[in-house]
Amino acid sequence: MVILVYVPKRSKAKAHQKALGEFLPLPRGKVPSYWTIRELIKSIDFNQVCQAFNDWMGQYLYQEGIAIDGKSIKSTVTSSQDSHQNFVSLVSFFGQKTHMIRQVGILENKKTNEMEVVQQLFNHFQIKKVVFTLDALHCQKKTVKLITKNQNGYIITVKKNQPTLRQAIEDTALNTPLNAWSWSQKGHGHHTYCRLKIWKATKPMKVKWAGLERFISVRRHGIRNKKYFDSTTYYITSEMLSSYRLAGFVRGHRRIENNLHWTKDVVLNEDHCGIREPHPAAILGILRDIAFNLLQMNSFKSITEGISAMGENVKRLWKIITHSQPKKAYILDG
Repeated sequence: MVILVYVPKRSKAKAHQKALGEFLPLPRGKVPSYWTIRELIKSIDFNQVCQAFNDWMGQYLYQEGIAIDGKSIKSTVTSSQDSHQNFVSLVSFFGQKTHMIRQVGILENKKTNEMEVVQQLFNHFQIKKVVFTLDALHCQKKTVKLITKNQNGYIITVKKNQPTLRQAIEDTALNTPLNAWSWSQKGHGHHTYCRLKIWKATKPMKVKWAGLERFISVRRHGIRNKKYFDSTTYYITSEMLSSYRLAGFVRGHRRIENNLHWTKDVVLNEDHCGIREPHPAAILGILRDIAFNLLQMNSFKSITEGISAMGENVKRLWKIITHSQPKKAYILDG
């Protein structure tokens, strides 16, 4: 975690060398050079760093909606225009209420894929009775079987990668729904009206898809960038909840993009860090995840505010690193 202080801000670290010396055994009383840190990172097993992160966050057995998604590190992309393309991605399990990364996995495009990494992570996730929200990529029978086997639930987008299932939802959606919920969203350049409807899943689909109970549709229409749009997205879920609570999980899934991925790209500058080797880039990615969670645990209104507060206060930074934990437990309420 100390590397987070040194790598991007070594000049500041040197300015606070005396203060750092109170907490760290600095060789000869000096801050390590860039090349020393670089070689150290290259020598670390990134799988061990990943496991250490998951062991750390595994202490906090809090129930909440968990949004799952992968994010590539653009600086690691090679051969982007042909079949030899390779890059590193971090797959995150992101708490919809705590706004913390609950678990992380690493994949290298040439060696594995996001579906396999997520399925492996399900086998190690310790919390029970949470609801996972996932994109259409993960609409797979093996995935839902793993989720329900571990006593958890799911809400998964359904697209044309599952034509039989999607057709069953579209046909069922011609009937009167069990109930519905509407809401609106305003943001920069858009005003969206949304309506979620739910139906009982058909028996043939319930036989094929473990835990399946409901079909969901969400229609979104409005103005985006001065143009009208109208689209409908379909989902399957294992949860027999009200439309209001299901809408909370569907809306919460966007937080992994808006609160985590955007922050890592824009605030922490992950895609332009300059580290091209896959394993060092993955390690720095997890270190950013640690910093992200530590700042969330200490109730900063934003990551930018947290960085500003910590950057010049070594004693407070050290306290956060060594004493932080979430403020309270969260119960699953959508």
